[in-house]
Amino acid sequence: MLTSVVIPAKNADDQLLYTLFGFNLQYCAFEAFEVIVLDNTSTDATREKLSRFTAHFPLNYVQFRAKKPLAHLLNTGIQLARGELIVFLAAQMIVPRSFIGVHQQAHEKASHLVLLGQDRKRIYSVYEPGFSATQHAECQLWLEQYPHVKRPHTLVETVPLLEESQIVNGLPFHIGLPCPIAQKRLAAREKYGAKLARHRSPWTLFDTQHVSLRRESLQKAGLFRELPRIEMERDLGKRLLKNGCQFQLDDKLTLLKQECVQKRLGASSQPTKKNRRA
Repeated sequence: MLTSVVIPAKNADDQLLYTLFGFNLQYCAFEAFEVIVLDNTSTDATREKLSRFTAHFPLNYVQFRAKKPLAHLLNTGIQLARGELIVFLAAQMIVPRSFIGVHQQAHEKASHLVLLGQDRKRIYSVYEPGFSATQHAECQLWLEQYPHVKRPHTLVETVPLLEESQIVNGLPFHIGLPCPIAQKRLAAREKYGAKLARHRSPWTLFDTQHVSLRRESLQKAGLFRELPRIEMERDLGKRLLKNGCQFQLDDKLTLLKQECVQKRLGASSQPTKKNRRA
């Protein structure tokens, strides 16, 4: 089962390289999957660094000169994908060695499946001077706890902190920080089970930062609609559920989300009264 991993990216060059390096370590054959990177007008060194990256798997890099909505990027990835199985992944996600194999095995057992990773941890793989005060404090404390992780030699430049050898031996997966989304999914699993039986709205767990489904399921439900990210994800999740897809959590898929500079919401991005939760 050929698998296509679709990764939208913007100004995440160092994190993206760590993510792609994880695919060089997969247990499965490199011919069993491809990775499609959709660069949404990055102004950093993404293109230059990817040109020097040695991928052991088929890597398709597409650069957009004009900014596109996330839905457009994801739909473009679907159109370019050659695989029967499609995985959507964020550029900041470091995957375990079994990542492709676990997704493929799950979908070979069930043809109408939406597979979600249950666990997720956070890690400071790259120091960025634009971190918030909270991130600066957390990063400093985290580095103090793990002296074998590289220290930033300056606080005014972006500095990669992980060595490739550390990713090879799996160190980052043992020192990751808790992630709120993982805690929510663990609670859902404990209440409804891995197959989310009796969960009234499993589509709320649909997350393009890490999810897999067959191409035929997307063709049946329709592609992404141009909406704000969470609304866009839930909109497609509802359509997938309506068309008979089964949502499932997998505890063998623990990913590392690399911390990056948090975007500040502008006035137009603030939640409206209609969408605000008490």
